[in-house]
Amino acid sequence: MSDLQVQIFTSQDGSAQLEVALERDTAWLSLDQMTALFERDKSVISRHLRNVFNEGELQREAVVAKNATTAADGKTYQIDYYNLDVIISVGYRVKSQRGVQFRQWATRVLKDHLVQGYTLNQRRLAERGIEFEQALDLLSRTLTSQGLVSAEGDAVARVISDYARSWSLLQGYDEQQLAETGIKQPDMRVLLLDEALAAIAKLKQTLIAKGEATELFGQVRGEGLASALATIEQGFGDELFYPNVATRAAHLLYFVIKNHPLADGNKRCGSFLFLWYLRRNQALLAKPVEQLINDNTLVALALLVAESLPDQKTLMIRLIEHFILLQEPAVDKD
Repeated sequence: MSDLQVQIFTSQDGSAQLEVALERDTAWLSLDQMTALFERDKSVISRHLRNVFNEGELQREAVVAKNATTAADGKTYQIDYYNLDVIISVGYRVKSQRGVQFRQWATRVLKDHLVQGYTLNQRRLAERGIEFEQALDLLSRTLTSQGLVSAEGDAVARVISDYARSWSLLQGYDEQQLAETGIKQPDMRVLLLDEALAAIAKLKQTLIAKGEATELFGQVRGEGLASALATIEQGFGDELFYPNVATRAAHLLYFVIKNHPLADGNKRCGSFLFLWYLRRNQALLAKPVEQLINDNTLVALALLVAESLPDQKTLMIRLIEHFILLQEPAVDKD
């Protein structure tokens, strides 16, 4: 890890104080720090860490980073640091009250860290053709909405964490990924209205059986859904208005959530159709859909779309597009 910022976490009883590293828009603790935080033996924390990775709850390479640390003997060692996803997972396993306190503290600190960070990056945002005021406004309003900043459970913390990583694109961490996606893909597979309605009906029955939906879920209002599916296929002559899978999927998600074509469940149905469309066109993507868009990222994107203002449409479409890595077009060789 590099360019670390450090914040001090102090437990409510004052008996624990940790220097917490902030980097890549998440918080990081070492094994020794987690041992102190959760008040458990190192062997206990190590066992829980092994289980988190062995059970496939988290992928080690995505949530562990090494950092050079100088020990008491004066020597420098490479130490494993674990991000907020890991810290929360271990906290739930050991049922630690301090873990709850840390999650609440980290949620608040990361929010402040994000807002301040984007303030410092106004020039870089402007250079990429993105209105800074729009980005900061959407960031602030969505982070402070009841659905995202509540510190109620693992799912909320993970949404915030994924949300933070998503918006790091706007800071230029990925220097080449914010330009408009101009790849043309002529062989995209269409998603037909009858297919979409049948799939939504099956989803509805599944959710009703779980007690997670009512009869209103997925009921069509007017021609909105048909219009959304037809719009992404439109073009003029040989030129398609939406020439690749990324821009079509992004617009589909946006249209279903913002235009409310269904009586209930627009965010869930929009997310469902978004993933289905991507899977239907998997052959045109650079990676499997599950590696591009995980559950928490999809929840965050849906909430961001719902919170966004109409004049922020371009901003939202561009952000969604750049999660979707496309196959590079073949180069003709003479």
